[in-house]
Amino acid sequence: MMTSNSFPSDATLLHVNNATVPFFTYFQEGIEFISFDTSTCVPPEPMVNAMIALELLDAPTKKVVMINHRSPVGLLAKVQPFYDIEVSELDGGKLQLIFSYKEGMSDKVDLSQKQCAG
Repeated sequence: MMTSNSFPSDATLLHVNNATVPFFTYFQEGIEFISFDTSTCVPPEPMVNAMIALELLDAPTKKVVMINHRSPVGLLAKVQPFYDIEVSELDGGKLQLIFSYKEGMSDKVDLSQKQCAG
């Protein structure tokens, strides 16, 4: 049984303060994946949830998986130098972004500003 169309059946709900969508966690090959789907959300929810998730990405043994309806340009502009990011298209046109810890860089990111300036 899939918990969402993108998460494995062994994914478990992860309680995350201030998140506006459910977060799930699961393990594959010794890596903890923290996943969430903001594809039905409107700004600033994708950015807010992504920043909250990235605060949990504190080791090379973790990755953050974000499902979104389009490329989160504002988020990427803010955090791209600090993480390795893989982007792939899913069925239905949604995007999956996988953020990986970047040694020596991820610790320097400022995640305190959770919304786009505007």
